[in-house]
Amino acid sequence: MTELELLTDGARHLGVDISDAQKTQFRRLLDGLAAWNTRINLTSASALADAERVHLLDSLALVPLIRRDQPSAQRLIDVGSGAGFPGLVLKVMMPEIHVVLVEATQRKAEYLRWCTGELGLTGLDVVAERSEDAARFDDLRESFDVATARALGPLPVVLELTLPFCRAGGVLLASRGVDADAEAEAAQGVAEQLGGKIRGVEPVSLPGPVERKATVLVDKVRPTPERFPRRAGMPMKNPLTGEAR
Repeated sequence: MTELELLTDGARHLGVDISDAQKTQFRRLLDGLAAWNTRINLTSASALADAERVHLLDSLALVPLIRRDQPSAQRLIDVGSGAGFPGLVLKVMMPEIHVVLVEATQRKAEYLRWCTGELGLTGLDVVAERSEDAARFDDLRESFDVATARALGPLPVVLELTLPFCRAGGVLLASRGVDADAEAEAAQGVAEQLGGKIRGVEPVSLPGPVERKATVLVDKVRPTPERFPRRAGMPMKNPLTGEAR
């Protein structure tokens, strides 16, 4: 396929139109990802070779959900942003939204800051902190219309590390894989403990032979109790079960 044709066609299938300027930004993003990946481990070799589909289109799949559920969204946080997916992609597509990328690994945070300049993005902050600590910051806690998370671990861990950032009335979009339906059903009690309610699972259709993808939608219905998230490392070491603790 010609350059970025897979991305353009896949986005159109998702109901997302990409402008020429945005294509240029995505080309720079892919080039930067490849260059930096020789220095730090941002993504696997196989994912890098198929980055248009694996990273860009997978991230773009969230755009229609945000436009549908939070059409007036002003603030979005991407927790555990890693190489910037989906946060950087969402910022390119929706430049009017202020985006915060939370990434604890300093070298990855450095890369994200470089990308911000390389892509000419404004209204984007990189927070180089563990999410357990960042969720205690007054300017971040309970203040986002949309939270996203792509590779943070089991769904109960994702919920504990993201829902404290969402305002009541906001939504968490958690990108998951083939077991999304079972995960969502099992984690309903955890979501409720954290002030959320799992609304459902949206399938994601991407071109080519790819593992089934889905997005778990979690509505923030009330503030998260102050005791959450627990101290750094505890959500992963001892995931919540939905039972009172």
